[in-house]
Formats: sequence, structure tokens, C-alpha cells
Amino acid sequence: MKRNLLLVPLILFAFHVYAQELTLDSCQNLARKNHPLLRQAGIIDQLSELRQQNIETNSLPQFDLVAKASWQSDVTKLALKLPPSITLPTPPSKDQYKTYVELKQRIYDGGVTKKSKEVEEADRLISKQQNETELYKIKETVNTLYFNALIIQQQLEIVNLKRSTIAEQIKQVESAVANGVSLPNNLDQLRAENIMTDQQEIELKSTSQTINGLLEIITGQTITDKTTYKKPLQATIDLNLESNRPELTLFTLQQAKISKSEELLKNSRNPFIYAFGQGGYGRPGLNMLDNNFADFYIIGAGLSWNMWDWHKSKRERSALKLQKDLVQINIENFNRSIQLQLRQEENNAKKISQLIGSDEQLVEIKTKILNRSASALKNGVITSADYLRDLNSSLQTKANLETHKIQFAQTSINYLTIKGNKQ
Repeated sequence: MKRNLLLVPLILFAFHVYAQELTLDSCQNLARKNHPLLRQAGIIDQLSELRQQNIETNSLPQFDLVAKASWQSDVTKLALKLPPSITLPTPPSKDQYKTYVELKQRIYDGGVTKKSKEVEEADRLISKQQNETELYKIKETVNTLYFNALIIQQQLEIVNLKRSTIAEQIKQVESAVANGVSLPNNLDQLRAENIMTDQQEIELKSTSQTINGLLEIITGQTITDKTTYKKPLQATIDLNLESNRPELTLFTLQQAKISKSEELLKNSRNPFIYAFGQGGYGRPGLNMLDNNFADFYIIGAGLSWNMWDWHKSKRERSALKLQKDLVQINIENFNRSIQLQLRQEENNAKKISQLIGSDEQLVEIKTKILNRSASALKNGVITSADYLRDLNSSLQTKANLETHKIQFAQTSINYLTIKGNKQ
């Protein structure tokens, strides 16, 4: 009893593996989760955080340790003629030494630090959106593979239907041959067609294994020959649906970054106000007439303003304007490409819809013809070759109908994917 209980989880697991059903939605989600690019999002955030911290150091005091040793060709002297009773200070030595710590603290930087952080944040958002744009491309690949798998699955069902139909006819013809009602040639033709059906199944299964293998790599999901694919619901093609492609968001973010860069460039032309201090030890100190080593310090405030940069800022503004123009051209080119793809899918949908209507009529007619042929074959009125011709024609019309239905669903899904809307 205990041993049987242990086997239950294994049986359930095996049933889950071999009776697995995949949907297009699940494949899309698995493909996204399994894509290496998804792991870049966290790294992009970490890199941006490090850069933000580096920018913030502009607001922190800066400390520099400076040490100098020098030899001068001349020093300050008092060339005065005074009475002998008055002694002049000894001129400083020509070899001088100084070491000090210098502190500098920005009080006002014209808003450069704030705008630099905004530009870095814009860079972070652009990098993440570029990542999303690349991830979105996998949707098209998954769509193509999934619907190809659906078509192969449907064709295998037709092959199985053909095999069972031929098997039934073989039994009837075998009986007819045994009773001398039908010729052995009719039986051989059915058997030959059955072998050809087996060959067709081998080819279809080989193609199915290739598609399954590709989907396994993309989704990271184990897919076997027992896996089935669920046909998605046909979505309505809404011509008024607004586009929601990640590329459009990327273009918007790029434009926002350029605007932030323009603000940063403007702020960089503002004056800087800072406080500073020095404290050190050297010879001479601040008293140039004292030739001994001494401590010293200096504190104060300063202003720095680059009033003339030889039109560097002007050229940078022009470069940013050209970048804006490039982004706008990219937007127009992308929208044009999207419109071309959408028009193609719209035309495909109209064509396939018309084909489905005629397919349904053909299936009805071909089914009637096949039923009459089956009866005629049973009564020995026609040969197996005549029956097989009608059988293949009937099955082909059914295959065409199912294939066109799948293709119509694919067209509607492709339309939504191109638009950037959820399927």
C-alpha cells in the first residue's frame, strides 16, 4: 500500500509532462522570463545608482593634500640704507618648502548637480526601455513558431483521420476481395496509400520536433511530442486601436533626455560660488619676512565664472538640436514601417476571411462526393484509385479550412503585436 502511494506523485508528474497543453500567452510569458536580457534591468539600475552617487559627490567638500619643494632664483629683499643700529629682517631662503591640506566646498553650482542627476535618470530609463524594445521582438518569433506548431498539429490530425478512414476501407475491400467481388489491385492501392500516409506523418512529426526544439530553447520549457497547442481566440482587427509599441516610449524618453541635456548645458554657464580653506606648515609661512618654518591657514570664499568659452556651448546646443531632429526622423520612419506592416495584415485578414467562406462550401461538397465514392467502392462500382482521389481531395479541403482558420487567428494576433497591444 505504501509503495502504491509513492507511485501516485510519479504518475501525476508523468501525466503532467505528457499531457501538457501550451497557450500562446504562456509561451510569450515563458519566453520573456527565460530571455537573458531580462536580467539586465537590475544591472542597469545598479549602474545608474553608482553614477548618481558619483554626481552627488559634487556637493560634498573636496580635500587635497599638497606638498611642494622649490628653489627660487631670487627672493624678496628690502634694499634700504638704514643706520647700523637698525637691523633689517633676514631675506627668506631661496629653497622653500610647503605642505598643506586644501578644502573646497561648493556653495552654489548653478544647478549643474541637480540637472546632471536628471540626465543620468533619463539615461537609466532609456537603457531599460531599449531592453524592453529588444525583449518585445521575441513576441514575433514566438508567434511564428506557435502558429506553425498549430498548423502541424492540425495536419497530423488530418493524417490520423485519413489513416483511420483508409483502415476502415481496407477491412471492407479485404472482405470484398475474399468474396471475389473486388480485385486485389484495389486492396494493394489502399495499402500503398496507407504506407504513404505513414511517411507523411514521419515528415510532419520531424517538422514538429524542430519547432518544439526551438520553442524549448526560447521558453525554457520541456516540450514533448505529447504537448498540445491551444488555438487562441480570434481577435478583432480594430483599425482605430492606438499604437502602444515600446519603441514609441523609447523615442519619447530620448526626446526628454535631450531636453534635460539642454537645461544642463544652460546651467553650466552659471557662475560657481564656493568656500575654501588651507591649513599647513612650511618655510616661509604667510609672513614672507620670517625665514623659519611656521604653521599657517587661510579661509575664504570665491566665485568662478567661465564668461567666454569660444562658442563651445553654442555648438553643443546645435548638436542637441540635430539630435532632436534625428529622433523625430526615427519616429516618422518607425511609424511608416508600422503602417506598412498593418496594411499587409489587414489585406491578409480580408483574403483569408474570403478563403474560409469558400473552404466551408468546398468541405460540404467534397464530403458528399466522398460519401458517394465510399458507397461506390463498397459496391465495386469504382476502383480504389478513384476513391483515394476523392478521399485526398476531401481531406485537403478540410486541411485548407483549418489552416486558413489558424492563419486568420495568426493575422489578428500579428496585427495586435505590430500595434503593441496585449493579445
